[in-house]
Order: sequence, then C-alpha cells, then structure tokens
Amino acid sequence: MAKSEEVKQPAAEKPPTQGVGVSGFQSDVYAADEKKIDWPHLMAQPKFQMYCVELSLRHHGEVELWIGGFVKDKLMEGERIFFDQYCVWHDQKGYWKQEDYFGNLL
Repeated sequence: MAKSEEVKQPAAEKPPTQGVGVSGFQSDVYAADEKKIDWPHLMAQPKFQMYCVELSLRHHGEVELWIGGFVKDKLMEGERIFFDQYCVWHDQKGYWKQEDYFGNLL
C-alpha cells in the first residue's frame, strides 16, 4: 500500500469567480413613486359619474349599480389611459375650476 505522500493528486484548475448582483436597475422606469388612483373614491364623485354616463351612453338614474363594472372594463384597456381621458374631459367641461380631479378643493 502506498503512503499518502507518494500519491499525488492532479492539480484541478478552478473556474473564475462568478458574481451575482443587480445591474442596470432604473427606478424611474418602474413607477414605484407614482400615486395610485383611488377608483372607489372617484366612482363616488358626481362629476366622474357624469363622465361615465356620457361615455357609456347609459342612464344616470342608477349609476351606482353599473359604474363599477363599467370602470372595471375600461381599466382593462389601460388605467392611465382611462384616467387621462377623464382629466381631459374634466378640464374641457370647466365646471370645477376650484377642484382637482378627485373633488378636493384647490
């Protein structure tokens, strides 16, 4: 039997060190700081209900019964697009110059 000094192991070459890290993260692209739209609050606003009535061509008498489904369908097309269209409508109407889009006084 051979002694341990006599047995020589072949020298194994190690691969280069690999590193894992975050590269190229752009926080402005992910819009984490973008304010969320409070849709339930907005749907309770008469002016937003008026916008939905005009857009949907439905009756305003029972708007509370159908506005949730209507808004949900419009959000499927794009939340930001729907809100921006409402903002344009709001500004063009000109009725609420002392209020923001959510009904808060300026």
